[in-house]
Amino acid sequence: MTNEHSHKNTYIEYSLFFKGFVIAGIIVIAVAFLYYTQHIIGRLEDDSKGMVGLYARLWQVAASDQTGGAEVDIIFEEVIRKSDFPIIVTDPQGNPQAWREVGVEPTDTSRVAKQKLGKMIIKMDKEKSPIPIYYGNRNIVINYLHYGDSKLIRQLRWMPVLEIGIIVVFVLVSLLAFRNIKRSEQHYIWVGMAKETAHQLGTPLSSLLGWLELLKSGSRQSGINLEETSNRMGSDVRRLQKIANRFSQIGSTPELKVGDINEVVGEAVSYFRERLPKSTEEGTRIEQKLGTVLPCKFNPELISWVIENLIKNSLEAVSVRGGLVEVLTEWDRIKNKIVIKVSDNGKGVPSKEQGKIFRPGYTTKKRGWGLGLSLAKRIIEEYHSGKIYLAESVPYQITTFVIVLPVKV
Repeated sequence: MTNEHSHKNTYIEYSLFFKGFVIAGIIVIAVAFLYYTQHIIGRLEDDSKGMVGLYARLWQVAASDQTGGAEVDIIFEEVIRKSDFPIIVTDPQGNPQAWREVGVEPTDTSRVAKQKLGKMIIKMDKEKSPIPIYYGNRNIVINYLHYGDSKLIRQLRWMPVLEIGIIVVFVLVSLLAFRNIKRSEQHYIWVGMAKETAHQLGTPLSSLLGWLELLKSGSRQSGINLEETSNRMGSDVRRLQKIANRFSQIGSTPELKVGDINEVVGEAVSYFRERLPKSTEEGTRIEQKLGTVLPCKFNPELISWVIENLIKNSLEAVSVRGGLVEVLTEWDRIKNKIVIKVSDNGKGVPSKEQGKIFRPGYTTKKRGWGLGLSLAKRIIEEYHSGKIYLAESVPYQITTFVIVLPVKV
């Protein structure tokens, strides 16, 4: 119970850390967008202010005695009237004389238009100080140039809000999608576990039913060895107990005991050898080469589950005739590791699929649920601090899975 509570607390901590990381990421991105956009807006405003100053000087030149009519027309038509930002020129008393990009036609001098221009002048002056226009060199103010931000700058001011909104929406959609995927995955895994449980229990239960039928017929037939039948039934019952222990340890920290790994490997090999089809022709063979290994800490039920899963996969991959499955154990003296290898001469794993084989849900079987290797990886790497990997795969020559366990006594 303590271990399960510890795992739950660890999951909650990781979940909170992930959420905090996402929120911090959003804040950092938002601040970066805001800073960069404001920096760009500031530079554009400086350029706009300089441009307005130039317009004011051009207006002043246009009002000079030295400027001819043709020059004035060029200044008005080619420069001032082609401005892309709001601009209103007034006389010293504040009466509009000319305007551009303010939503009022340059030729509209109606009372409504002048009221609208008056309101816009007040708004412009709150944001930007008007620029006085002098007549020649006499320092006499003849006009004021009122201006505002260009359309581009106004649009840019909304960019951070728009960008942050898009990020928030994206994150919310991603979190919802992640939540749904997680729920679907959990549902898938539970269904798969149920399927795997049924598969694991099916063989010993079928065997027990067979022995019971044999015992029932024993009252009418002779020649039944009751002691042998009893031993076989006891073996199947122990198998059921082992399966129950396996599933009870998934999701909690299993107890590791010092033992001989060769005993577990040998039992797994014997279990499958007894169930191979008996044939006079050359059929599938399982061979074992158990080397001298040091005692180590492991969970027998879970390690045997991994070994059996690898052997079962090999048996399903090899041909009925001439199929060979080899199980080897050895001690790596240099790294002080126990190495278990399960090889076969079956169809192998395509190179493009080799990176997916340990993912939950991956399977090439029509009735498979893709949990065997993912559970094996969790058992070896999370529970035993070991490693499991596909060492090589050449179709119909050799495919080898390797398990590496640390020697811990």
